[in-house]
Amino acid sequence: MRWSKLELLRASEHTITFDDSLSFDASAFSAMNQIRGLNDVRVSGKLRYDSDEDRVFADIEIGGIMILPCAVTNEDVPYEFETASTEVFAFTKSNDDVHEAKGDVVELLPVIFQLILMEIPLKVVKNEVTYPKGNGWEVMKESDYQKQKKDEIDPRLAKLMEFKAEED
Repeated sequence: MRWSKLELLRASEHTITFDDSLSFDASAFSAMNQIRGLNDVRVSGKLRYDSDEDRVFADIEIGGIMILPCAVTNEDVPYEFETASTEVFAFTKSNDDVHEAKGDVVELLPVIFQLILMEIPLKVVKNEVTYPKGNGWEVMKESDYQKQKKDEIDPRLAKLMEFKAEED
């Protein structure tokens, strides 16, 4: 997904629209713990060249399925995502928060990959997960823990339950 400045200048109204499916090699995720893969990634949008500013404005919409590790069982969990962004590419050095087009070429793939990585949730839990337990320990849901904690009496205060206030 790359376009040259010349292609943008030749395009009608200096605008190019795109709609494409992407696939990512498994080696792209080998060093990452938070994501294991991407499936059915679709990218659409448009590139618009502004000759006054010598910049390209890219309106990008991305959607697909991430394969993430379950926070409890470490099994693969498919997670649907969608995101949209407007990115700016400059053909000259700039102090602004823009991407630099290298050699008069706008390369979207690295930007798309970064946008996808920003959509990774902190944790996912597989539906209908069986929480592990062992000898003297178990993993439980936060709601179950709070319920159990609410019903429990603090042993430091248990003696106070026997105390009865004297009526005057």
